[in-house]
Amino acid sequence: MSSRRKTALVLGSGGARGWAHIGVIRALKRIGFEPDIVTGTSIGALIGAMVAADIFDAFDREVATMSPVKLAKFFTEIHFPQAGILSGKPILEWLKQPHLLGNRTFADLKKPFAAVATDLYRERAVVLSSGNVAEAVRASISIPGVFDPVVRGDAVLVDGGLVDPVPIKAARALGAERIIAVDINTLLPEEKAPIDGEAPALPSMVTTLLQTMRMIENTGCRVMLERDAPDLLLRPAAGHLHTLEFNAGKSLISAGEAAVVAAQKTLESWL
Repeated sequence: MSSRRKTALVLGSGGARGWAHIGVIRALKRIGFEPDIVTGTSIGALIGAMVAADIFDAFDREVATMSPVKLAKFFTEIHFPQAGILSGKPILEWLKQPHLLGNRTFADLKKPFAAVATDLYRERAVVLSSGNVAEAVRASISIPGVFDPVVRGDAVLVDGGLVDPVPIKAARALGAERIIAVDINTLLPEEKAPIDGEAPALPSMVTTLLQTMRMIENTGCRVMLERDAPDLLLRPAAGHLHTLEFNAGKSLISAGEAAVVAAQKTLESWL
């Protein structure tokens, strides 16, 4: 058994920008790097769960062949809005398919894993590391106002990105000695802002909700990275894309791969 330090892969929140996480993981696998521990928030929890369950390749194939029609079904459903515009049930059913997470519990996973959600009323992070994995992921991705929150015990859970967009603390709690964190929200200097140079238009309700949450995530991310810096921070060029811009999958995956290539010497020195 290797004596190298236990390394955690920490995958941040960011909606569709999370497809960059797929590129990061693909590139890490190519150089023979496997994390010992995985944590994630929101889309990072979804993809991180696939890594921890050792089914990333099956998930990767699923995403690569996903049609626009199938993807749209996650965001167009007959649902009388209550706490959210969408119920989130189609996503949960998809996650629970036998070739994906199925009915796995955290105890069934191949690697230690935690998903982070937000306790809406107590205004704090909730680290989910027991019970059904797909249901924990569903809680972690509950964008306020877009998806119905998830009730778990005495807590009402929404998207973890509100309070812990890059869950480094959760990784350390699982025993991580070295941290690779992936931030997919920060707009890099060379990237064009989503509306830069365009005449501003009155946003839709959903756009307003998503952009507000993004500002909260970015603020939280900056503060947390200053307090608890990872050993390696990967920032794919994904920040210029909108939270629901899932049609940009190929470019986002390429951006994730490029971020790993840029850090390859450091990573190889850790092997």
